[in-house]
Amino acid sequence: MNEMNHFFRIVLGVSAIIFGLAACKGDVARESHPLLQYVPAETPYVMAYTKPLPDDLMDKFEPVVDKTLAGYERILRYKVSEILVELSKEEGGAEKAKQLQEFVDEFTSLMSVQGLRDAGIDRDSVFVIYGDGLLPVFRVELSAREKFDAAVGRLESKSPQKFQVGTVSGESYRYYDIEEARFVVATSGDSAVITIVPSTYSDERLAQALGIKKPKNNVAERLGEISKGYDFTDHFVGFADVEKLAASFLGDPSGLNTELLLVAEHDPEKLTAECRAEFAELASVVPRVVVGYTNVNKSFLDTQMGVELRDDIAAGLATLPTAVPGLGADLGGLLSFGFSLDPMAARSFLEARLDAMEADPFECADLGELQASVAQGRQALAQPLPPVVYNFSGMLAHISDVQGMDLGTQIPPDSIVASLLVAFENAQDLVNMASMMVPQVAEMNLLPDGKARALDLPQLAAIADEAFVALSKVGLSVAVGEGSAEGSEAMLVADVETPPPFVSFSMDSKRYYDFIGDALMQDNAAEDGESEPLALRTAMRDVMVSSGELYERVSVDVHLTERGVEIGSRMTISD
Repeated sequence: MNEMNHFFRIVLGVSAIIFGLAACKGDVARESHPLLQYVPAETPYVMAYTKPLPDDLMDKFEPVVDKTLAGYERILRYKVSEILVELSKEEGGAEKAKQLQEFVDEFTSLMSVQGLRDAGIDRDSVFVIYGDGLLPVFRVELSAREKFDAAVGRLESKSPQKFQVGTVSGESYRYYDIEEARFVVATSGDSAVITIVPSTYSDERLAQALGIKKPKNNVAERLGEISKGYDFTDHFVGFADVEKLAASFLGDPSGLNTELLLVAEHDPEKLTAECRAEFAELASVVPRVVVGYTNVNKSFLDTQMGVELRDDIAAGLATLPTAVPGLGADLGGLLSFGFSLDPMAARSFLEARLDAMEADPFECADLGELQASVAQGRQALAQPLPPVVYNFSGMLAHISDVQGMDLGTQIPPDSIVASLLVAFENAQDLVNMASMMVPQVAEMNLLPDGKARALDLPQLAAIADEAFVALSKVGLSVAVGEGSAEGSEAMLVADVETPPPFVSFSMDSKRYYDFIGDALMQDNAAEDGESEPLALRTAMRDVMVSSGELYERVSVDVHLTERGVEIGSRMTISD
């Protein structure tokens, strides 16, 4: 067993946790930030956090971050304890185990807001994660360079694997090699840089990766254009250039990726010219993914992700959503979920895609299954469907409250307040179909007047004292539990969002994470019959619960637009 592999995995894993949580404090954009001068314009990906969140919002974040990091620390220590047991079995393992424990003790001292501040990373620190070619670079602004250097020095003093020191363009850096990869840590000016490069990297390449040699053109203009197009705030913006990423692997190694792909023994010639061209064509279907904040205040965070699509694909998908009452509105309660779909538009879109693939079939053998799906799609579309299917518009489910349910022991609820809307252009057809399957429905003589009628189904008696159903020209609604008469009627007359979302989701975050936390506490043995120890389950529960303390509600709406798939989310901050 190579103990340095353990150190490396621990460093990377916990660093991801720390900096992933730190990311909730900032975002980028229209005004160029000094950090962006290090990011080359041709980078294939970047996540830029260049403006701290407001202090009143950070005041809410930091206590929760502390609790979350404390939970992850306990999880980490448990995982390390397993490694220590294995190390102790090896010759000389006791000393190795001691060194690992000391290293972990020092590293976990960073896992708090104060620990990060002691390392020179405070609430005003901003950072970028970007690709130097394909290779990831993390650059963070420091409140005090000497604090970061001291923290790295303390970690190194506890590690049996000491950093080597190199110099490039007059600047020193720390590094150690792991096989053909080089893990590099450096400070320059008022920022720290962490990256992984091939150990064969030239000084010129390394100088660029560390930002000692700045790119001639930086990414600020590209980010500014994205922010303007999507109305992102000046806190955070990012993108992944899918076409550029694909081209890096499909063409001959060049530029910044030359040494990396040679070390990785990547040979694009293993693919035929047809395959390379067709894989590039597939990448052009989703040329870019963008993300950023659209609204930031002490009450909520709005985030937008855009999965940009080729024009013809985006135009076809944009025809799929249709009107469903209440879809896209936050109904409150425990959970709501729904979607809209125009079946005829979906059929037309699928037929158009099958026509295109049939007219210009893939020749690459690796895409044979994809091409074979054309025939399968034709067969599926040829299957007759009842006319009622084409009247379908979507559905919306709303769970206001659930009592007595235990996810851990799989105990079903003993009471529930919920409603369901099935939207139809001619809802009477739906009733006629349901009447054939459920005799009680036929006996109710439902009319499309929007009035609630009592629903007597024995299947519902165990979870609800009352149930009602209502019918209108736009759909059928069923509600159970307290207030279900009013609930069933309200579902039918709710406002229709414009433009209608394709998918909509909203939940009570605290109750959700409490449910998950309770489930994690259950002593459920794994397949090998061994149970997770109580301490570990408690730590995982506490991580879930702390997440619920920060966000009161989370809502997500998916829209299909002329640009592609646009996913907007709102995280409502707890008081």
